[in-house]
Amino acid sequence: MHKKSILIICLLGSTTLLFNSCGEDFVTKEFQNGVVDENFFQNASDAEQALTAIYDIVGQKGLYREAVMVVGDATSDDINELTGDSGDYGTFFRAASDYRWEPSNPFSSARWYDGYKGIFRANILLEKLPDIEMDESLKTRMTGEAKYLRALYYFNLVITFGDVPFTTEVLTRDEYSELARTDQSIIYAQIEQDLTDAATILPVEASDPVGRATKGAATGLLSRIYLYQSKWQEASTAAKSVIDQGTYELVGSGEFINMFNGNLENSVESLFEFQAVSEAPNFWSGNTENLYSIHWSPVIGWANWFSPSPGSYQQFEEGDIRRKASVLLVDADPPDFIDVNGDGVQEQFPSGNMNSSYFNGANTRKWLPEGKDMTQPNSFDVNYTILRYAEVLLNYAEAQNELGNTAEALNAVNMIRERAQAPPFTTTAQGELRELIRAERRRELLFEGHRFFDLQRWGIAEEVLGPLGYVEGRHNYWPVPNAELDLMPNLTQYPQ
Repeated sequence: MHKKSILIICLLGSTTLLFNSCGEDFVTKEFQNGVVDENFFQNASDAEQALTAIYDIVGQKGLYREAVMVVGDATSDDINELTGDSGDYGTFFRAASDYRWEPSNPFSSARWYDGYKGIFRANILLEKLPDIEMDESLKTRMTGEAKYLRALYYFNLVITFGDVPFTTEVLTRDEYSELARTDQSIIYAQIEQDLTDAATILPVEASDPVGRATKGAATGLLSRIYLYQSKWQEASTAAKSVIDQGTYELVGSGEFINMFNGNLENSVESLFEFQAVSEAPNFWSGNTENLYSIHWSPVIGWANWFSPSPGSYQQFEEGDIRRKASVLLVDADPPDFIDVNGDGVQEQFPSGNMNSSYFNGANTRKWLPEGKDMTQPNSFDVNYTILRYAEVLLNYAEAQNELGNTAEALNAVNMIRERAQAPPFTTTAQGELRELIRAERRRELLFEGHRFFDLQRWGIAEEVLGPLGYVEGRHNYWPVPNAELDLMPNLTQYPQ
């Protein structure tokens, strides 16, 4: 059995008995299926199952299986022109890209519900852990993991919906319905505290099974959290802590693409990943653990909902290895090659057996399962890299530059440039270097769910995305699902 399967397969057993839920049912203390928290949380095995249920949300529709690609990339200038509009989900990809943001969009709605399911599951475990008789070191580790995941889920909610309902306690249905929007500063403060606590108590090396949160994952995410708030010194300190830890490094140039195609999962560059699993269950099931990248498979005719914009690939300099690793071009010179059927043969893109309709003359390459049959849904068990060392270096470079330490910033960003086989930056002028670091972030993290939110936090979303339909004040945040407004009388929708 593949080692990454262990954590995920556990989810399909007794854990779902306790935590399977729908809509707002997950907020109540009284479970409706015959198992209640009063008689479940008795020992370490129960706690482990509860923790696994919290991890389960990482790979759900609203987080890193699907929604990250829609709300983070389809809304940006990297996926914005002439995308497909067929099928149930294609319509909603296109709506996100065209800034037709409705409360009924299944991707934004899933982010809301899945995010809160994860948070409430974490709240339950954190409430119950102190009273469970078990090994104290194991209890401590579980506390750190639960806090890390709660912080991750709150972060995704805040960047998507703005001020959101907030609680760190287990609520009844009635208590949940009384919540209203909470100022982001309060939520960010809790996220910072959770990650600080987690970084203090989590191990440096990942525990078995693979995929668990570590000290590096908590500190690396903390550097991102500070960056989003323009807390430059704190962001720099957190990023430097990961760098000095010595656990992570950039993979070699020849291995760059393999971090995104299933051939180099949980690498030395990876801090935290969604552990995808084939046929767990079938792809079209709502509970599948496969990645959603089948929807840009180059050999399926309807798979054109995530088409790269011209700007996404024109930004690369000649010789930059990241272009061919990120985007397949119809008229590439020299041609692009890819194995799409698992026979070990690299075919020229596009060959005769590939889909002939490519918007913008391109196809997204990241997250395709190279070396497998890309016509089969269950081939797409590709891990989604949520946090990697390259981002930490970019976080450090940006923060150092904003602090005026341009030499330090230059050194960090040039480590990434060297791996990309691109010429080093040389300027130490703060303003010029700021623009270069931002451009480098777009190239390095292309199609990894960052671009829209980076433009937002830099305050240039209207400048960059305005010509594409973005309206400042209307598209800063997604509307919350209408069902939540009916459930929660104190919750209001932002003006649209």
